[in-house]
Amino acid sequence: MKITHNHRIVSLYFTIFILVSLNTVYLPVWLNEVINLNTQQIGLLIGAVGFLKIFSNFLITKNMENLRSKRLVTSLITFFIFCSFIFIALQKNINVTLAIFLSFFILLIFAPLLPIIENINTSLNKSFFKSYGKLRISGSIAFCLGVFLVGFCLDEFGTNSFPKLYIFFSLFFLMSTFLIPNEEERQKAQHKSNIIKLLKNKKFLLVIFSCGLVLASHAMYYSFSAIYWRNLEFNLFQIGILWFWGVFAEIIFFLLIDKIKMRNLFFKAIIFVGVMSSLRWIMTYFFTSFSLLVLIQSLHAFTFGLSHYLVIYYIHTNISENNKLLAISLYHALSSGTMMTILTIFAGFSFNNDTNGIGFLVMAIFCLISTFLVYFRGYILK
Repeated sequence: MKITHNHRIVSLYFTIFILVSLNTVYLPVWLNEVINLNTQQIGLLIGAVGFLKIFSNFLITKNMENLRSKRLVTSLITFFIFCSFIFIALQKNINVTLAIFLSFFILLIFAPLLPIIENINTSLNKSFFKSYGKLRISGSIAFCLGVFLVGFCLDEFGTNSFPKLYIFFSLFFLMSTFLIPNEEERQKAQHKSNIIKLLKNKKFLLVIFSCGLVLASHAMYYSFSAIYWRNLEFNLFQIGILWFWGVFAEIIFFLLIDKIKMRNLFFKAIIFVGVMSSLRWIMTYFFTSFSLLVLIQSLHAFTFGLSHYLVIYYIHTNISENNKLLAISLYHALSSGTMMTILTIFAGFSFNNDTNGIGFLVMAIFCLISTFLVYFRGYILK
């Protein structure tokens, strides 16, 4: 069977999003239950990585001008992560300081991988408006499977088996990186990326900042929801179900989004995302019934799926080819980096004095700020 570009994109999305599921859902649980870090320490660790993401993303991606360089860097980063977890798995009683350092190192060098994969998609995909959602579904399906399977395995074999599972899944992503072509099908005029031009684009900054706030509001959910729900006496399998259902809703969204003409609805869609995200976090705080939380998780289709799509859509349609990778890197660094860092630290300290879960209300406030920014964009852009 001939390997097409769509096969390459699906393979990359599928394998990297299994690793994303491990980083976001179960790495904090491993740090908490095996390494014995408390929620504040985990928040500071993830937060420190977030602050530095903007530099690691920029430094690693700024000189990538072709697919060959993206393939080389992606393979090397994955290999270093693979070796780091082998080292962790070989330790009988890993030192706490060493575990913190390695976790910090792994998360920091992992950060540029998603922007690179997104850019490879837009480079190889010649029909973005017709197929982005359908290709991106492979990542969402992988995230579902990762959350479901890893949650089951950790319940069966214990949380200390987490490094071995990471080694297993990172090997698959390493293999998929070798499917990235060495050369573009047709040579394009090479132009260096220009960060000054990006930073002068007020509309671009408004889009990534407003959508970034919504995406960053997932800080409490990504870093601490598993710990929070464990305190509500949910087992890891139930937590896996909650994550699974949220991403399943995201899959349905990506199946349908390619049929919607977004051009005339763009800013209205950002306002809609901000309102729905605020409602999601408020309801997540006030409702603790498992069945109700499953229904609330359906809003993940909008709070993550739509907000992410809007940024990628804007970059694809409004940013020059030479600046697209830099724009995607800046978006990831700002949303899942700097802004999520600040909110992760807030979320970590929200566990003090029997206030478990109050961080969800803080996240709702930031979503409303995003809504006001876009609603009053006329004044801001002037």
